[in-house]
Amino acid sequence: MDRILFPRSNFDDLRNCPIDKLEEDISRTSIRLKLQGNLATDHDRERYKQELDKLSVFKYISQLRKGKLSYEDFNQKVELTS
Repeated sequence: MDRILFPRSNFDDLRNCPIDKLEEDISRTSIRLKLQGNLATDHDRERYKQELDKLSVFKYISQLRKGKLSYEDFNQKVELTS
């Protein structure tokens, strides 16, 4: 399984922000994904995959902050980039 690439600066922001803000970001991204219509073009499918990856990372960070996911497990799923 390939790890999801995610900017370290964004990780740091989400790791330190109020948990309510992180949960709002998860909710907003999830709704945006549900509202996306027909994924007819490669570009649409790629944008959808990027949003889905972003949502996954948000959820992993939330689990990390709540102690439900270890740093080791997080690092197996996400690669932080500079």
